[in-house]
Formats: sequence, C-alpha cells, structure tokens
Amino acid sequence: MIPFEEAYRIVMSHVTAVSAERISMPDCLGRILAEDIFSDIDMPPFNKAAVDGFACRMDDLGHDLEVIETIPAGKSLSLKENVRGS
Repeated sequence: MIPFEEAYRIVMSHVTAVSAERISMPDCLGRILAEDIFSDIDMPPFNKAAVDGFACRMDDLGHDLEVIETIPAGKSLSLKENVRGS
C-alpha cells in the first residue's frame, strides 16, 4: 500500500479543471452539475415511502399470508377491521 500523500498526488495529477457552461436539457446527458439545484415545490406533494414492501408479524411467517390491503402512493392505511392481531 502506498502512503496517502502519494496516492493523492497521483490522483490530482490526472485531474482536469473544467469550466461551467449553460447547455440545453437534451444535451446534458453525461454532464456534471456546476452547482446544486432545488425545486420550489414539493414533488410529490405528500409524504411518501421510497420503496415498496410488505409488513408482517414474525408469528405469521412460515405459512401462506393474505394481502389485506394495498396502499397506493399518497394514500393512508385504512385500518380495516380484518387485520389479525391488532
């Protein structure tokens, strides 16, 4: 293993400085932003989970499970009465 300082010198010797330029959206593929951009609105306009998934109790695993509710994006759990073990 080489010392950090030497590794840093090697990496920095291959860095090329680039300037910022304004281009159209169709031409931006493969480019790097020159500065952070922020939206002026929340999108989507509701709290959301980043991934899909299933919730189940450990006691229910090991046999067939029944899907009791599907909750689309932007909706809330309806707390149906047929939820076992609540």
